[in-house]
Amino acid sequence: MQIDTHHVRCNGREIQLGPIEFKMLRHMLENPGKVLSREELIGAAWPSNVYVGPRTVDVHISRLRRSIKQSPHYDVIRTVRLGGYALEYPTA
Repeated sequence: MQIDTHHVRCNGREIQLGPIEFKMLRHMLENPGKVLSREELIGAAWPSNVYVGPRTVDVHISRLRRSIKQSPHYDVIRTVRLGGYALEYPTA
């Protein structure tokens, strides 16, 4: 991820992300493995003067997952039931 140019590469290919997905991914990359609540992701990706419902985060996580899908068998974004989401890297 190149912060200044808003370019993201995954598996050697550039992926296009909207501004919200870009901010969410940046926050997740800054906190690898940590379970991030929906509220925390809202705080990281949306302006404070905008109301965003927690389920809106799920929609953006879904878009982010589609964009960075690495393999049909492994999802780098783990859903933690009643907790939020965590970015994880596959162990080879």
